Amino acid sequence: MTVTAIESVTRHKMRVSLDGEPAFVFTDREIREWNLTEEMEFDRAEEEALVQYVCREAARTAMNLLVKRDYAQAELYRKLRERGYSEYFARQGIAYVSSYHYLDDERYARQMIGRYKGTASRKMMMNKMKQKGLSDDVIREVMEASEWTDEMGITRELHRRFSSAEQIEEMADKERQKLIQSLMRKGYGYGDITHVMRYFEEIDQERV
Repeated sequence: MTVTAIESVTRHKMRVSLDGEPAFVFTDREIREWNLTEEMEFDRAEEEALVQYVCREAARTAMNLLVKRDYAQAELYRKLRERGYSEYFARQGIAYVSSYHYLDDERYARQMIGRYKGTASRKMMMNKMKQKGLSDDVIREVMEASEWTDEMGITRELHRRFSSAEQIEEMADKERQKLIQSLMRKGYGYGDITHVMRYFEEIDQERV
């Protein structure tokens, strides 16, 4: 293993490349402690020691990120890559926190549902989950288990905007269409919206 480049990232941090690939970011102090210089070659013992150290640092970085908030696995991986870790070291950091169950995509997805259930459409919720890097399988499983329906969100939206079913009944056609369009922009389907509106016209619902 050879140090092929040491490049400045900030005033006190340097990106180190190994065998031609960016591998990790060290502080000035760490560069001095490891006596790293360009074109430096490691023997097997030195290589193992450095790899173990960087793996521990990647794990520590992952832990520090998780202390602040939960992450999906793909999201945390991106964060580690942004911190300068190579694919290998980022995956080692992920493996460490996963081994202690600090990282759990299903748990993370359930927490997202707990925050947003009844306040967003299924479509919008699933898009949020995909943006976090959650897999289709995880999204499908947690959504099925949650008993999340778009009717819940639409009902909540109507209760937020109207104090009674009569107000919906008295809406002019133009205003009704504006309401439907605004709900469709939030990801709700036309059929679900009109169904809930008819439901409101017939039955006085308790507030959600």
